[in-house]
Amino acid sequence: MRESPALSRLRGIASDLGSCVVALSGGLDSTVLVEVAAAELGERCLAVTADSVVLPAWDRDDAAAAAARARTRGAGTRVIETHETRDPRYARNQRLRCYYCKAGLFGELRAIADREGYRWVVDGTNASDLEADDRPGVIAARQLGVRSPLAEAGLFKDGVRALARELGLADPERPSSACLASRIPFGSPITDERLRRVEAAELAVRALGFRQVRVRDLGRVGRVEVDDDELGRLRAADGRVRDALVRAGFPEVEFGAYRGHGAGTVVPDGAATVPATSPAQTGRAHA
Repeated sequence: MRESPALSRLRGIASDLGSCVVALSGGLDSTVLVEVAAAELGERCLAVTADSVVLPAWDRDDAAAAAARARTRGAGTRVIETHETRDPRYARNQRLRCYYCKAGLFGELRAIADREGYRWVVDGTNASDLEADDRPGVIAARQLGVRSPLAEAGLFKDGVRALARELGLADPERPSSACLASRIPFGSPITDERLRRVEAAELAVRALGFRQVRVRDLGRVGRVEVDDDELGRLRAADGRVRDALVRAGFPEVEFGAYRGHGAGTVVPDGAATVPATSPAQTGRAHA
């Protein structure tokens, strides 16, 4: 069957890269990107996943599966350790949290690319991501010269899902994911213990068959959010859900509808201004 114009555009962009390091998070966007980049570039493509306490277990599993597919195309794969919570700028959890996270990660990937002779660092940002008002992580990527082939190809989220189906990838309708730190309200400090508590709680709720799950860490309270059409089933499973969250470390439980990324009240960080200089010039984000 003839491939779609969107896939042809993305293949052309990937081929023109010459060589690249792909930031492989395990989400659908980076999975589609590494599938195409590995097919076009083979051993000139290196897929790198950050092994971090902020990355959910299910994303780590999906990243490992995507990396295994990339290896069948000759691409290299690697896992590196990152330690975001050791950076006090990140751990304070103000509005620039994502900037410092991405500055650190892409700084690591840029160093690998420079050391090992890859021309570009690329990520899975799509055109929908660029429409958001507040994307400090995207600014960090641009400051470090990271390219986003999906966005360059004009692919919005629905288009990425269509490509995943066309490529025969598993679960093209999987819900959007985000780092575990997004469950903690801005201004409330991020610790490894809080991130593990959120992950344990979400794993328990997902095990009950819920597909889109967020457990917001509101201190003593764990706010469980699922899609609107699953709220009734969540309330029907009240006892099991509450027991699971208590075991994870939340003495109190609330239920609510999932409304997208964000964990609640923002505590201002003074003037939340992204540094004008490159993260490489202001110092690495990981202490």
